Amino acid sequence: MPRAFTGTEKEEIRGRLIESGRECFGRYGLSKTTIEDLVKPAGIAKASFYLFFESKEALYIETVMAEIPAMIDRLLAASFRSTSDTRDALVLLMKAMVHEIETNPITRVLLGDPSDLERLTATLDVKKILGQARTMFAPLLDEIRKAQAKGEMIDGDPQELLHTLGLIKMYPVNKRRVPEPIYNTMLDRSTRVIADGLTCPAKAGRVGRRTAPNKPASSAGCS
Repeated sequence: MPRAFTGTEKEEIRGRLIESGRECFGRYGLSKTTIEDLVKPAGIAKASFYLFFESKEALYIETVMAEIPAMIDRLLAASFRSTSDTRDALVLLMKAMVHEIETNPITRVLLGDPSDLERLTATLDVKKILGQARTMFAPLLDEIRKAQAKGEMIDGDPQELLHTLGLIKMYPVNKRRVPEPIYNTMLDRSTRVIADGLTCPAKAGRVGRRTAPNKPASSAGCS
């Protein structure tokens, strides 16, 4: 039976397990990482692991959650903080998402074995996880709301629009199925098409309200 830990010990061990998860999941992937791999660097017995997490999948999600604040800051730096043009910011944001998935050891885990994603959704409380993520993604949602308030993005739930932008994540997941030159072209074109869809109708509406009733609205900037 695992020994009891003090409150301070629990906090320290939980932190060590998250660090261990970041190292092990990034190196071995979710499927090949064992509980033994995770507890050894944390300095606890295998049985004690379950006092902190119900499964290695739960620890993986906790590890991802710990990464999100820094990841959001990187995404904002690469997009909305680098340009005042909303359409360009959306294109840059989607490309930054793809770069994050391809280069971040923790998010890259799901590229190694797509079945890991199925395992996660089957064993964890997805609604709860999405609720936590929504709070963490608030800075990106705020940028979408600002763009909507300025009439530079279409109306709609900012969360749903962010999910629309997030569809670009399917590209790196399926990258190995497409020749690289074609993949790069498709990725570039898709980011522009999605950005156009979220911004050009809004711009056209603004122009249309300033033009004569029978004059077609401009779609300048949509290419």
